Amino acid sequence: MTANESARFGPDWESLTPTNENQAIIDELNAKNSDPKLDAPETTSPNNSKHTYRGRFMAGKEQEYEATLDAYRIIYGSEANSHVQALTGCRTYASFRRDSVTGDLKVFGDSCRDRWCPMCAGQKQSYAQDQCELYLKSLAKPRFLTLTLRNCESDLKSQISFLQESFARLRSRAYWKKNVTGGIWFLQVKRGKNSQLWHPHLHILLDGNYLERGRLSQLWELVTYGSPIIDIEQVSDIEYAAKYVARYTARPAWLSDMPENDRVEVIESLFRKRLSGTFGTGKTVTLTPPKIESDIDWEYVGHYDDIAQRAEYSNTARAIMIAFHTYQPLSEKVFEDFTGHAPGDLSVFEPPPPKAKQLLLDFYNT
Repeated sequence: MTANESARFGPDWESLTPTNENQAIIDELNAKNSDPKLDAPETTSPNNSKHTYRGRFMAGKEQEYEATLDAYRIIYGSEANSHVQALTGCRTYASFRRDSVTGDLKVFGDSCRDRWCPMCAGQKQSYAQDQCELYLKSLAKPRFLTLTLRNCESDLKSQISFLQESFARLRSRAYWKKNVTGGIWFLQVKRGKNSQLWHPHLHILLDGNYLERGRLSQLWELVTYGSPIIDIEQVSDIEYAAKYVARYTARPAWLSDMPENDRVEVIESLFRKRLSGTFGTGKTVTLTPPKIESDIDWEYVGHYDDIAQRAEYSNTARAIMIAFHTYQPLSEKVFEDFTGHAPGDLSVFEPPPPKAKQLLLDFYNT
């Protein structure tokens, strides 16, 4: 598959500077014995974060992954179901590619992009956080609004529909339209600590004028037919606010914190429901990573898992991993030493994956 073919599926965009996690990996790689005569390590588990592409994204998300997979098996009832297969096969195939002109090193990998996949959600959250930060920094006095509903014994799906419909009615009121020029909203779902009833609510980043809390509460009570509880405050810490809301861009609930029946209800209730959205000035923001528009050809270097494992004992493989995690170009010498052919020989193509997969350009290292 060529870079152009991969590009049409869209990227998971890379951050511009090395992360703390990347630095830890770099330090570990540099500390390895550099003797190339050392025996190769034994093949590691597919979920080992040091040696596999899948493991790198799975690290810290194991419980959420298992909770999601269990719920899918209950809902769909078969291991052959496309949702189950997408989740179990996510990020099991990846390869390093090198820009033949600049030497930039990237990873092309498969990604299921399933709504409840914790590995995919992590990348979407990182991208959304960056976009929300940029939006908040562009506003004179950004505000953070939370809208809730009074306790209700209705099923979750009905409550979510009512909450979103009520928000639409609120945005049609004259007081709102006069003082709010735009924003970004996010849905969160959980059970109330005391009532144990479902508690869906909206978190909203707002652009506009000052909103009087009492007046806004009255309007919310009016459009919800009896739910006056709102919370609004000026954003003082942009980075924290962006990080807080971005968590819900892809996953409005943490399934691992719920009993089995609740996991199933949440997934079924949110089927084909929007989890976030923009309005007004917020429409300039995209919460989904854009598709690649570059026509640059990328040369195949090798499979990610193979190179990560060989980095334990091979100086050349280690140099590839370090170049990737430090966002540095891969030198022609390292490329030639590892692949056995000179850069620019685009006749050497990547072997096809064992199964047809959608390959994405992975720009986020975490």
